[in-house]
Amino acid sequence: MTRLQRSDRMAKNQRGEAVVEQNLSIDDYLLPSAAELEKLKEVDQNIVVWIMARAEQEQNARLSWNKTQEEIMRFDIRKTHRFNFVALVFTFILFIFVIAAAVYCISNGLNVEGTILGGTAIITGIIFFLQTSIKNRDKK
Repeated sequence: MTRLQRSDRMAKNQRGEAVVEQNLSIDDYLLPSAAELEKLKEVDQNIVVWIMARAEQEQNARLSWNKTQEEIMRFDIRKTHRFNFVALVFTFILFIFVIAAAVYCISNGLNVEGTILGGTAIITGIIFFLQTSIKNRDKK
């Protein structure tokens, strides 16, 4: 037995713009109420046993589905973390390589090219660090 409740509310945000807020509440009961079960029992003596067995099957299916979804989420989170770590390592290696190339250019007399290359690498690193720290601060 599923009960659905919906409520809509108009509001204004901080800038004075109209915003519609919708709340949806679903109560999903596996079993009918006791009064309904009593009425159904008058129709057929075995219907309550059948309904109880079906409710148990439904609950087992829901638990199995939830377990599968949790495993998928764990796998996805683990892969995302691994990808982020590898990307961070390769980014650091690339940063070190660019700085080394800038030092090489400067040591071989290409002062302008080396300075531009090194300065660009350092400024890019600073911007990346600031953007990451701002994103992390906003998440909290």
